[in-house]
Amino acid sequence: MSSPSQQFNDDLCSGARDRELARNIFPEVLHIIDFPELRELFLSHDIPANLAKRRRSLIGFVAIGLGAVALFGASVAQDNWPRTLAVVCAALGAVSLLLGWFGTLSGETKRVWLCSRLMTESLRQFHFQTLVYRLPAVLASTRGGAAQRRFIEERRGWLAEFRLQYEGHLSARLRAVLDDDDEEDFLLHPDGNWDHDLSGSDTSLQKVFLAYRLLRFEHQIQYANYRLGADQRIFSTSATRQLEVLRNVALVFILVGFVANLALVALLGFGPQLGLSLSPADQNVILATAHVLVIGLFVGVVAVRTVEEGLQPAREVERYIRYRSAMLSLLRRFDKELDPREKLKIMCDAERASYQEMRGFLKTHYDARYVL
Repeated sequence: MSSPSQQFNDDLCSGARDRELARNIFPEVLHIIDFPELRELFLSHDIPANLAKRRRSLIGFVAIGLGAVALFGASVAQDNWPRTLAVVCAALGAVSLLLGWFGTLSGETKRVWLCSRLMTESLRQFHFQTLVYRLPAVLASTRGGAAQRRFIEERRGWLAEFRLQYEGHLSARLRAVLDDDDEEDFLLHPDGNWDHDLSGSDTSLQKVFLAYRLLRFEHQIQYANYRLGADQRIFSTSATRQLEVLRNVALVFILVGFVANLALVALLGFGPQLGLSLSPADQNVILATAHVLVIGLFVGVVAVRTVEEGLQPAREVERYIRYRSAMLSLLRRFDKELDPREKLKIMCDAERASYQEMRGFLKTHYDARYVL
């Protein structure tokens, strides 16, 4: 039996199974939620960004490991130790610095990755904002035939306009999002005509609402739950699990160092009373061991703190808790509301919340000195 896994991008009907399920649930609006051109553009940015993130994360962990070994070796080396050890430590330190500077998500490479993430999430927002701000055209297209073909052609034009504004200008767009402290610049379509007549389109409108509920509200809540869930893996993608593991590892370093050094101090101080005869050479060995343990503790804690700085799990957990709470509140309002116009306003609030979450993600990683 295969282990349960999280499906990504199924809200965009990215797979044949997703499209088949959508066809069975709401066939009347399948042509609206299935947008092949947008999906292709999304994947052209998403797949390379994910591959680069995984590759550079691996390089980042290697850089931290090499740096920790180099720092530890250089700190415990003594005058009578082989010169080769000092050369190896210096070489490892140099490799660590090179990997950290050129190979990880810092500086220019971090900016390029953030621009790709901005593009993918903006495309997702563009797709679902169509259901909110282009509702008259959406409802007209459910009549099929020429109306449906006209909508699909118009939508290609809307996407072309979006691409003209974003492609080749992602750095400027990223800066604009980061500087949008009021978090109001989230519209990717003209503000909708809230006065349009919704009479006579009840069935189609309810299908649009159902599609938005399942693919927007439910999907975003489930993704937040996934990111907040704690599995049992050491190397987990869950922010909650990452925070738990890093704090436990740091605690282990501290406890082991404390207990070991306490034992060594007791051995030196109470050895004679315990019948142990310690020569000066034995005492020197004990002191050298205590020195190594203290340095190892320090280096280990620094390495853990560097990993935490790169992953930013605490801020990730806080952001996803806030986002899930906002989406759950909006979904409860959405389900209770009977007035279609009020439902549309709630959908608008959901798009605003999605933009705010995206901005929080971009700002967190943009401000981080080091990203894994």
